[in-house]
Amino acid sequence: MRPGRGRWVVSGQRPGEAGRPWAGGGLLVIVLGISANLLLTFAPDVVPAWVASAVVVCTSATLVLVAVAVLVQRLRQASDAEAAAARAVKEAEARRRELRGVVSAGKERVRGAEFSETLLGARERLIIHGVGMTQVSREVDLIRTAALSGLEIHIVMVDPRWLRRTRGMAGALARYYDNPQMLGQVEKSHRDIVTMAREVNAECHEERVRVHTYRAISPFGAAIAEPGTPEVNGLIEFHVTGRLPRRIRFGVEYYQDDARDRSVVSQIIDSISDLSGYNFTATNPDRSRDAEQTP
Repeated sequence: MRPGRGRWVVSGQRPGEAGRPWAGGGLLVIVLGISANLLLTFAPDVVPAWVASAVVVCTSATLVLVAVAVLVQRLRQASDAEAAAARAVKEAEARRRELRGVVSAGKERVRGAEFSETLLGARERLIIHGVGMTQVSREVDLIRTAALSGLEIHIVMVDPRWLRRTRGMAGALARYYDNPQMLGQVEKSHRDIVTMAREVNAECHEERVRVHTYRAISPFGAAIAEPGTPEVNGLIEFHVTGRLPRRIRFGVEYYQDDARDRSVVSQIIDSISDLSGYNFTATNPDRSRDAEQTP
């Protein structure tokens, strides 16, 4: 025997299998009973007539009882399987609630692959949030393809004009990312993304890609699909930068929360909305003065 979760189970045997050997024996009884009836029917002189009649009656009754027992056993096993599946769903929901919807965590830097996975998995709406968007600007072809396929994409990044005009911000940004050319890269990234958005929107004759800017330095990036729906999911990445850059990332999913027990992804979406002045969970939200229109 080996320890299971909260109980002991027999090694090599799953819960619910204890009655299966009995059921197999029941099937054997059915086969033997049918064989005996056939034998007595086609070879009546083997035993006296009254014995044959008694055997037929007894085996017939046994067959009925065993068949009913086997049917009950099968129904019970099916019910147990359904109950186990329901318990598994409830346990998974409880774990998501306990972790506020966080389903994975790590520090490996595989942002490009995970970003692409989130982008390709989105069906209706996608939020891409960050500071300079230098990595995202290298994926404009992928973003363009997704938008032309019908996906509504919101790109939220720092306002490069605010960085340029605010005294000391260029130096702070360079020190934060340990990159003296960071401001220039942010400005180029913004130009490339805005150009791509205008081209896509002109081709689609509607605003499929929207670029929003904010005036702050955000400590996290995010790619979130289907905000405001039960299918919401994505990645959140917190940055610890300097000469030894680190990234702590979380995979997040939906769970049924409430005002007292809100999910991580809901709070991140609210933070991005506060930064950009745009309600990403509304069907037709109004833009604030800080949200850039990209016709």
